[in-house]
Amino acid sequence: MTLIPTRLRHALPRLLAAALLLGAASARPAHADASAYPSRPITIVIQYPAGGPSDILARIIAPRLQARLGQPVIIEARVGAGGNIGTDVVAKAQPDGHTLLLSSSGPLAISPWLYPRLPYDPLRDLAPVIEVAAVPLVLLVNQSNPARDAQALLAELKASPGRYTYGSSGNGTPQHLSSALLESTTGARAVHVPYKGQAPMAIDLMGGQIDFAIDSMVSAMPNLTSGRLRPLAVTSKQRSALLPDVPTLDEAGVPDYESLAWYGLMAPAATPAPVISRLNQTLRDIMDQPEVREQIARLGSPAVQGTPEQFGAFIRAEHRKWGDIVRRTGASLD
Repeated sequence: MTLIPTRLRHALPRLLAAALLLGAASARPAHADASAYPSRPITIVIQYPAGGPSDILARIIAPRLQARLGQPVIIEARVGAGGNIGTDVVAKAQPDGHTLLLSSSGPLAISPWLYPRLPYDPLRDLAPVIEVAAVPLVLLVNQSNPARDAQALLAELKASPGRYTYGSSGNGTPQHLSSALLESTTGARAVHVPYKGQAPMAIDLMGGQIDFAIDSMVSAMPNLTSGRLRPLAVTSKQRSALLPDVPTLDEAGVPDYESLAWYGLMAPAATPAPVISRLNQTLRDIMDQPEVREQIARLGSPAVQGTPEQFGAFIRAEHRKWGDIVRRTGASLD
């Protein structure tokens, strides 16, 4: 039997405590200290196909974030289920700041009220980093549609409930719920046709397979400029600088109607606060650049800035708002 000297025996509790502290320190997230972040490439996950606002915003942000942080920034599209697939990927990612989500109001504030078995909880599983844009939507018809303004379209929808169809870029998207809100507010009735993205929806709208849609302004602009689609109204409280001659729905006789598609960056919930803070400050500096402000203005939005706490409070408010709208409109995935 080996005997331990009395002095060493008395020192053992202190040695064990020190060893435990050392082990706990080594078990901390590798990037809790933001000075070591990032240590490898960063992935920004988007939830919708190329060409939409998420993709455009990611392409504005990614190269500038890469230049400032000194690591490659990769954009990865994880498309499907109204944006929920990409959201779930990030919610379950390693919480070290190397996997980010450029998300929108759909997966963060609308989907929780439409999908009964959503694999993530946006308020619990994701950490807000920064809001980057709030984009108005626009009520659209094709050039063969006889409606020349929103009043005429709504009158026809009310006269023939269920006869006409409207498209969206997917169930639970702002486009879907904005149209459902318009129905609920005005008493109009139409059939929802969800698509897998904005592009196939726009093709069918131009071809007359669906009768109208509410779509993001940036997605619609090429077809508005070419004359293939006609704008009837915008969904913001004020007219858009991109379409100054197009009235708001409020002006068109739908009082207090407002619906914006907002976008922001999120991280997995347990991402260390210093990493979130560094990302936020870096992105605020990026959003403050004149050329970035100009590019985001082309989407119909000012460059939105703020703290993670402000964005988190905004998400919670939008979560409550869209929950009320889903209950009031009876919107569903069917």
